[in-house]
Amino acid sequence: MAVALGAMGGYGTYLGWQVRAGNGAEKSLSPTGDTMAELHPKLMGIMTLIFLAGGQGGLLFQIVEGRAVFSSPHALTATAGLLLLASNAVLSTLMKESPALRTTHAFLGTSLMAVFLVHAGLGVQLALSLPPV
Repeated sequence: MAVALGAMGGYGTYLGWQVRAGNGAEKSLSPTGDTMAELHPKLMGIMTLIFLAGGQGGLLFQIVEGRAVFSSPHALTATAGLLLLASNAVLSTLMKESPALRTTHAFLGTSLMAVFLVHAGLGVQLALSLPPV
């Protein structure tokens, strides 16, 4: 999950800021030849699907271990992050002609990455706190 966060989320955030700066028509690093503006929503959408799948695994792990589903800060930041991702996706469909909504989308997206960085740290802490098998 850290790879998805760092690679996809980091590059997706960079692409979003490049689009905001007016560089959306430039080619991205995508092997498909997508522009920055084309790749940003695709990359963030795929990242969201990977995070949703990872979340299902985390929920299943909590259940198998006999723990309450939302008993850890890691689970709470995951839920907050996914809700913020969904909110930002909805916002992206509404922002077309609104500079204020575009600004909100950009800063919410960047803040969202900070939430996921905290989430990753909490995940490492949770993993280190588990008893050996």
